[in-house]
Amino acid sequence: DSADLYSLAIAEDDATVLGCEAGPLTSGLLQQVLLGDEGVMAQLSQAQPAESLAAKLAALWHVLMPEKSRGELTAGKWSRLIVVPNGPLAFLPFEALVTTLAGGPKYFLDACPPVYYAPSVTVLDSLRIRPPVALAADREPVLTVGDPSYGDAEQGAAAARNVIARGLLTRLPNSGVESRWVSELFDRDGVPSVRLAEADATEANFTDAAPARKLIHLACHGLTDQAHGNLFGALALTPGGNPDEDPRDDGFLTLAEIYDLDLRGCELAILSACETNYGPEQQGEGIWSLSRGFLVAGTRRVVASNWVVDDEATAHLVSYFCGGIAKAEAAGEKYRYGPALLAAKRQIRQQAKWQAPYYWASMVLIGPP
Repeated sequence: DSADLYSLAIAEDDATVLGCEAGPLTSGLLQQVLLGDEGVMAQLSQAQPAESLAAKLAALWHVLMPEKSRGELTAGKWSRLIVVPNGPLAFLPFEALVTTLAGGPKYFLDACPPVYYAPSVTVLDSLRIRPPVALAADREPVLTVGDPSYGDAEQGAAAARNVIARGLLTRLPNSGVESRWVSELFDRDGVPSVRLAEADATEANFTDAAPARKLIHLACHGLTDQAHGNLFGALALTPGGNPDEDPRDDGFLTLAEIYDLDLRGCELAILSACETNYGPEQQGEGIWSLSRGFLVAGTRRVVASNWVVDDEATAHLVSYFCGGIAKAEAAGEKYRYGPALLAAKRQIRQQAKWQAPYYWASMVLIGPP
């Protein structure tokens, strides 16, 4: 096999659309285009994006994909696209790029193959060649968590004080529906699952239950800490009996605590919460996100979100995704996670109320095919 190397640049026409200078593509220009106050990510993460968004996504398609690659991807020559993003590109879901504006925007999602993301080529290869871990026959392969009970206002504030001043957390009823759907889908196809919900969805219960599972699914609040290297970033679960006394059961599964989990048998973790693939960037190290923590803990793949998600749309997307996985597991087939997520996103996009990229583009697959 051979590799092609391209220098990327922003042409005058695309620069006008993107509101930047033309010339070689630099990290500074990407920062401006993607993460500025009026940047692409600010618009993508809105349920009703600005009218200019589609044109900007089309311009980025021209900028980020060489002409030859654009033709090969839309013609179906390639079965997958693997993206190892650098700098601000780590926040952009390539599925949302617009391949043509004619007759209304046509997204990469509509025309192109599944996308896989990776922090680095080395990490991707390590995940790919990691030997499978035998799981106990008497332990359900699927663990799902949803609808944590965040308690009354006083308890919620007390738990939050242990981590960072975030305000109170509201209940996410659709996360409970999502977790129940996931459990029912796997159970229906003969793949046993265990479910933690409401008062049982504590941090302590999860950390006890997580090892030796093939698939882990969490539907809850996700919290990102941009100011301290995501040290206080966390998945918010049900506070334990004494959240002020025991940080291991205070209801906040932090990035540092995720690192300490033993998830070497896990083939897929679905982090169905806000901004689980988002965090501060460290030069040379990539993005310090919650998804990174699950990879470090041993998970081979993670599905995580790039922005604050709509819990109803995400519940349906995850259920479509898991339904396909459950059928393949029941049939003993080697499952292809990328095509499954692509199909689930297309199902969401077909529904009129969820056509905007905000509803389907946030959840991305990090890891090998």
